Amino acid sequence: MNLMKFAPLACFALLLSTASCIKDDPEESYADWRAENEEYIANAEKSGKYQKITPDWDKTSFVLMDWIRRGDDPNKIKPLDNSTVDVVYLLTNIEGDTLDSSFSRTDSLYRIRPDQTCTGFRIALTNMNIGDSVEAVMPYFAGYGAYGSGSVLPFSTLIFQIKLVDIPALEKEP
Repeated sequence: MNLMKFAPLACFALLLSTASCIKDDPEESYADWRAENEEYIANAEKSGKYQKITPDWDKTSFVLMDWIRRGDDPNKIKPLDNSTVDVVYLLTNIEGDTLDSSFSRTDSLYRIRPDQTCTGFRIALTNMNIGDSVEAVMPYFAGYGAYGSGSVLPFSTLIFQIKLVDIPALEKEP
């Protein structure tokens, strides 16, 4: 049997199978979604409901925050990047779809360090006091960027409902 007859066919089949593995360019595939999300951020900024928070360490990023409830912490302690914090949160997109939630965990508390989260979550946490509840709106570049993550689509504006419950390990400034 002459296998050389089948070589071109095998090469063509290989080419087809690898072409399907090449990822689409998110700039093209999500152009409409990106525009919707950018419009949502622009409208939120204009609404007057939110305070725009831009950190000193990254002047290109920001989060829009609305304090739902201010905590009763008399010391007004804010976590540092390397502090350990306990939070409860709900993450939705601009369409109101739940993407993640600490309430899906057994005790609903999520323990993390701000420097181990996406930029927007880090900005929000380090501007909260114990007991604060906020709605934080984060543009895609302060969230999961142009590629998304899991159920978060590329270019998604993230809308977090966050309550800072405790700071069990408040670290010192480095």
